[in-house]
Amino acid sequence: MATRNKAKLPWSVKGVTPESRDLAKSAAADHEATMGEWLSHVIRRVGAAEAAGQPLLPSDTGDGAGGGGGGGGALVPGVDGGRVDDAALIAGVHQRLEHSEARLLDVLDGLEDVVEKLADRITRLERRDDRG
Repeated sequence: MATRNKAKLPWSVKGVTPESRDLAKSAAADHEATMGEWLSHVIRRVGAAEAAGQPLLPSDTGDGAGGGGGGGGALVPGVDGGRVDDAALIAGVHQRLEHSEARLLDVLDGLEDVVEKLADRITRLERRDDRG
């Protein structure tokens, strides 16, 4: 792990099995990091993979996370060797949002046509009913 920033407040994670805790301790020791540093690293990698819309891939950094969020920049945009490039990650999320917005607008355009046709039919039916 690159830095050894200590948390300002202690944090307790409830519901972690003893086996998972032992795995985390072992992986942290392998990286000569505290369990908090190792866990922060894993959380950022997994979060980066999910935010980038990429599948969670085994780490190539050997961090013991098994199924972690891809270790190299080629696998997860914004992640280079386990380090998160916030600007690249934000750009990736922004690009996905724009793509989703474009798809949504296409769907809404089609829906607008259907609503206009239904409104026209209702208007014609009302006119016919008024005459008769």
